[in-house]
Amino acid sequence: MLKETSSFLALCGVFILALIGVSILRLYPDWLDWPLARALNNLTKVHPRATELAYWAAYPIVEGLISVSLIWYAWFSSPSPESRAKLVIGTAAAVLAGLASHFLRYQLPPAPKPIFDPLLQLHTPSVFGAIDTLRANSFPDSPTFPSERAVLFAGLSLAILMVRRDLGLLSLGCFAVIEFSRVYLGLHYLTDIAGSFLLAGVFVALAQLPWCVEAGRWFLKWERAWPWAFYGCALLASVQLITAFHELRLLLRLVTKS
Repeated sequence: MLKETSSFLALCGVFILALIGVSILRLYPDWLDWPLARALNNLTKVHPRATELAYWAAYPIVEGLISVSLIWYAWFSSPSPESRAKLVIGTAAAVLAGLASHFLRYQLPPAPKPIFDPLLQLHTPSVFGAIDTLRANSFPDSPTFPSERAVLFAGLSLAILMVRRDLGLLSLGCFAVIEFSRVYLGLHYLTDIAGSFLLAGVFVALAQLPWCVEAGRWFLKWERAWPWAFYGCALLASVQLITAFHELRLLLRLVTKS
């Protein structure tokens, strides 16, 4: 147990150091973010079919449906108490990481999404239609580092990885494709997604410590004692996870602005 604890603490330290590095890189966008954003934006002009595929891949609920479906599959295909305790506490850690990202993102200098940044003057991909419509529905002035939804889904993928390596790698692969599609379309910088992944990694790694997994066993007691209540609440939670707590995030934005 001591060896396992040391391993997860070391992994957490690696994630934190890497997150600090990415945060510094984010503060100097001309090093990576701006050149990459311009290069990808040029590709959207000459590869309309790839741009359409990226647009549909980045559809808001696609990532949520994949992640939640794999969580349920992992839950029923790994019935051992240890695996289920790790999965449920890892999922809770992913949600907490997403909440933490909401407050953390306001501690760094704000920057608009690449497609709305007047300094970049990017071409608007035709899949978005009118730029004014996109601006009205995309919160162009909200901070993007880290991304709340990317943190959440990265955390869910890592939680699955802790229980089922094959499913976890599949989930991480989907996460990479979908989030890079958002980078390709100019909705995020690459460091936004990298920082989101690393922040999620910190929380999920901590959640795998023995005393945290022990807390996850409480949910198993609940599941055995009142399965109807447990699975009913799990279903409601799944709906919120699929939408990445969209309504709650809207409320938090309104409260923050006020």
